[in-house]
Amino acid sequence: MTRKLLSLVSAAILGGITFVSANAAQSDSSKSSPLKVAAQILPDAGCRSGSAINAQLDYTGAQPLRGYLVVLAVADGVTAEPLGTKIMEETRDSREPITSGAGWTRSTCATEKMVTGDPARVTAWVDVLKFSSGSIWGPHDRRESSLLIGAIDGMDFSVKNSDLKRFVSPILPERGPFPAESIQTKTIGPLRIESGVWRDRRGKEWLAADVTNDSETPVRGFLLKVSFFDPATGERIHRVSTKELDTSGDPSGYLAPGQTWIADPRKFSHLADGSLAAYEIGVDLVVFADGSTFGPKQSSESDEVLGMICGIDLANRSGDLSPDREER
Repeated sequence: MTRKLLSLVSAAILGGITFVSANAAQSDSSKSSPLKVAAQILPDAGCRSGSAINAQLDYTGAQPLRGYLVVLAVADGVTAEPLGTKIMEETRDSREPITSGAGWTRSTCATEKMVTGDPARVTAWVDVLKFSSGSIWGPHDRRESSLLIGAIDGMDFSVKNSDLKRFVSPILPERGPFPAESIQTKTIGPLRIESGVWRDRRGKEWLAADVTNDSETPVRGFLLKVSFFDPATGERIHRVSTKELDTSGDPSGYLAPGQTWIADPRKFSHLADGSLAAYEIGVDLVVFADGSTFGPKQSSESDEVLGMICGIDLANRSGDLSPDREER
């Protein structure tokens, strides 16, 4: 069966001959993970360390599964000294999800540190599962999990017009709205942002912003962070984010130098006396057409944007993207 694998990081495991269990996922869910993982370390001359792990994965969930990420933490079996972690992850095309009762194997090389000395102890947990319904399971603590979630969403943009696709797709200037009152202009890195108050037909105040590419390189997408606060005390009242990206992967749809996209309007926060709160707009991520980025990437949503762009590119490429063995 054809599978599409997104290798966001090197995958998987290691240490003496060890049983690996992913039944007890670190999650506030009262249910155990429907993805079970058992693995055995075996000699493998093809690996630099001389050892590889063959993992057996079994899925028992009711919903079709589009992707998973398993974290494997390796420690010395005697001293419990951490020896490193590996990640095993996979994404599936919407037409070929993992169904209940499916079982499959994965193989990856151990590092030399993980197989030197006493037999290693491997602890495994499922960090995230993403289902065909769009729901997710797991603690979702790793940024790689956000990348995986975004990648699956991005792969779907070419096959269905979801609410998410409509939400992140760029708003062109002819649609508006533009800020009309208390206008502020600031340039952060490659983006020039003009923001201010816009009122709808009912007189309700919204924060409107138009974003212009002030660089010489086309932009594929960005994520803005907006903080509303009390100007007298500096106390934060509310924080929101806005992400926009071309969902087609066609360079003609990128934000070209000098061109403008309209950020999705956000409801203004108010102070206790009913007046409008102050606000601050920041840029957490900009992704350029050449693959370079700008911004601190502090938000997990930025990782999802990066994943979406990767998923868009995966969907636009043909061929089998799922090798049976990870990088050695």
